[in-house]
Amino acid sequence: MRVIASANQKGGCGKTTTAINLSSSLSLKGKRVLLIDFDPQAHATMGLNIKPSDFEKSIYDVITPKKKGFLGIGDILIEIKDNFDLAPSSLILSAVEQELIGIDGREDRLFEAIQELKEEYAYDYIVIDCPPSIGHLCFNALRACEEVIIPIDMSLFSLRGVAKLLEIITLLKDNVGHDVKSRALITMYDRRTRYSRIVLEKVKAEFGDNVFDTVIRYNIRLRETADCGLPIGDYDKHAIGHQDYENLAEEIVNLETAGIHQNLNTLNRVQDILQKTEEYMKSPGIEQPISEMEEPSSYQIQSNYSKMVEVITTEPADSFYNDEDI
Repeated sequence: MRVIASANQKGGCGKTTTAINLSSSLSLKGKRVLLIDFDPQAHATMGLNIKPSDFEKSIYDVITPKKKGFLGIGDILIEIKDNFDLAPSSLILSAVEQELIGIDGREDRLFEAIQELKEEYAYDYIVIDCPPSIGHLCFNALRACEEVIIPIDMSLFSLRGVAKLLEIITLLKDNVGHDVKSRALITMYDRRTRYSRIVLEKVKAEFGDNVFDTVIRYNIRLRETADCGLPIGDYDKHAIGHQDYENLAEEIVNLETAGIHQNLNTLNRVQDILQKTEEYMKSPGIEQPISEMEEPSSYQIQSNYSKMVEVITTEPADSFYNDEDI
């Protein structure tokens, strides 16, 4: 059983889209797949047309320390289709951040739930859709997985999200001794723009074998699937989005036989890409994505994320949540 997280600290980079469609494509290849929606926004749940009224228990009931008695992931499963199950999420999952204060082993809640699941269910793959934020939920997801896919859309903010995530992964290894294998995935790629081609070239040059060969091209069908509550392959099997996620699933399956990739321990590389790309964007005549022009560009890559994660992993949780800045 392989446990793979889809994570990036930036929202809107294709993280949930990847979690849903990768899970579906793997199931179409005959693999038994579980998708765990570990985001309080529950976008993966809603993206599969599952509403709160469709279930009584969610992943919150598995993770929360406040419920009496033991509830496992197997007790909340919803069958999406053959070989594809969902562990749904809901807004109440956000309460876990506070509930885990002072709880021993708070970073292992999801890991332990998955270990229990392995004894009863023969899943080939478990895919975790992570929240786009730092905290106990993100840390639990990374602690529970063995591999992480980091979607990178064609924006500086997505690259900054990679840098933040790599900080967490590095601290996870240093403080907990858990090594997560990481690989970048290019999403929302539009080959018509010179900017996208340059960013793709830089990412592939710097990440090397730690970036997927598969590139998820920009495809309006992928946006439409969220409204319809269907994976792209069930919505339009002829769409390029379906082809791309089929290729990604095939690449991931092949990695199992070829040997798992090395850790993407390249925080310095990410920062270098950021610097080079920012310099490139300042060049005259370069079209800049609208989202980049609307956002401030003075963000410094050095942040308090590493300090915050160190607090989560090494200090009593109260010190993290009582901070006046939170």
